[in-house]
Amino acid sequence: MIGSSIRALSRAPRRISIGLATALVVGLALVAVPNQAATAAPSPGTSAHTGSHPASTTASTTTIEKKKVKKKKKSRGIRALRRAKSRAGAPYSYGGDGPHSFDCSGLTQWVYKKLGRKLPHSSSGQVGHTFKVKKPRKGDLVFFYGRGGVYHVGIYAGKHDGRRWVWHAPNSGETVKKDPIWTDSHFIRRVKYGK
Repeated sequence: MIGSSIRALSRAPRRISIGLATALVVGLALVAVPNQAATAAPSPGTSAHTGSHPASTTASTTTIEKKKVKKKKKSRGIRALRRAKSRAGAPYSYGGDGPHSFDCSGLTQWVYKKLGRKLPHSSSGQVGHTFKVKKPRKGDLVFFYGRGGVYHVGIYAGKHDGRRWVWHAPNSGETVKKDPIWTDSHFIRRVKYGK
């Protein structure tokens, strides 16, 4: 990367001052050393012959990294939803935490444990391991509440036919299933990852 940039500078118009050329080479060295893999190839729309500016390379690398992180987070939600679907038909059992029977928080705990995230076995306790979101995504947690606080939790399955849906372990005598969200007394939050 640095060698090709130096060659590009030697082909550049002679109007480039020595100071600017030196600053460009030093800047490229600083960008290339900590992140060689990301800057090894020219970014789309530029070439080594044009002497692309390191700030634009860094900016495009940052944008690409942000897109990858967003895609990874989105795929976590999809994987959570798939895990919940895989338990469809498993009977409700108070205190059940899988894999063959569940209560509501046992299902969400089991699903996220499979994704590397430990959650408590309590719907109200799981709220503390989530954060508010403006736009819910599949795989987020849906918390249902009443006068006594949070009493039920499920996994957001998205919108269909103008309604929001949830995968959950409803109550005794029922099985894990997908239902339309039946009340306005709910909120949707995303599970925190990291520390």
